Amino acid sequence: MRIRKFRAKNMIEALKKVKEELGEEAVIIDSGKVREGDTELYEVIAAIEEREIEVSSSPAVKPVELSFSFYEELKRELKEIKRAIRELRSHEFKGEDFWSWIREGAPEDIAMELSKCSGNLKEYLLEKIRKKGVCPLSRIQVFIGEAGVGKTTSLFKIAFWYRYYKKKKVTIVSADNYKVGAKEEAQKLSHLLEMPFLISDFEELQNHLPVLLESQDFIFIDTPSLGKRFTPQELAEVFSLYPSFRFHWVIRSTDYGESNLSLWEELKSLPIEGVVLTFLDKYIKGPRLFWLLREDIPLPHFVTQGERIPEDIEKVDEKKLVEIFMRGIKEHKT
Repeated sequence: MRIRKFRAKNMIEALKKVKEELGEEAVIIDSGKVREGDTELYEVIAAIEEREIEVSSSPAVKPVELSFSFYEELKRELKEIKRAIRELRSHEFKGEDFWSWIREGAPEDIAMELSKCSGNLKEYLLEKIRKKGVCPLSRIQVFIGEAGVGKTTSLFKIAFWYRYYKKKKVTIVSADNYKVGAKEEAQKLSHLLEMPFLISDFEELQNHLPVLLESQDFIFIDTPSLGKRFTPQELAEVFSLYPSFRFHWVIRSTDYGESNLSLWEELKSLPIEGVVLTFLDKYIKGPRLFWLLREDIPLPHFVTQGERIPEDIEKVDEKKLVEIFMRGIKEHKT
């Protein structure tokens, strides 16, 4: 048996390496995350049964003295074989269903749950969604997200939705002092939608909040894009000044889950009440959003499906969420 170890930035790339070097008949023995210096990589250990080599009738070759490194490599491979056998004996071997979900874009923990799930996929998704529940919207909502996710336009769409459909009074506050033209863009949208609008930094905001809370049902606050100039640590400092703030995390649905999960580790200490999924009209693979099924991550409250303001916004229920998660999944998986 030939055993090889493959490492890559993500699981899909690691599996491609397995396929390219060992072929379709390779068996996955183990997988997981490892650190290589400061970098976190995905590691896959795969094996393939080597075909017997026909014995040649050519004259015997003079024995060659084997090097120390050869014996070290042999010892290492024997250890890996023993570990593989232990894995198989303890029933920890990950089957084809697991790898099928990984290839679809599901994170490892959810892929493992699905590979062991004997029930219907829709029932599994509904159970996950209902278990997480939906958090009611607090009066002060701070919208956060990375550059390019559609944070500002989503905020205005949701504010208009609450005013038009729920007859609520909503004021929008722009606290984005970093992006060039951000305040002008927000002011233009406020005029277009006839929404009350205020420009203020976080220090000045404490002077405006008491008055706004007396006259408005909701206050929506736009923030600078998360990145080098406005970090999650600075966001945490803002929350320490305003413990009544609650957050909505705006995410582009076409982004890979790994990058969002990495950002989530920096944001999870904040009281994030919901997620806004944007660019859903460009999204085709449901399992790529399965990371949102993790218990500690809030569910999407709203989705946007285009660039029209204010039309392209939808409040989602559990039926719509199942539909989103099921998108692009092959029939035999359901």
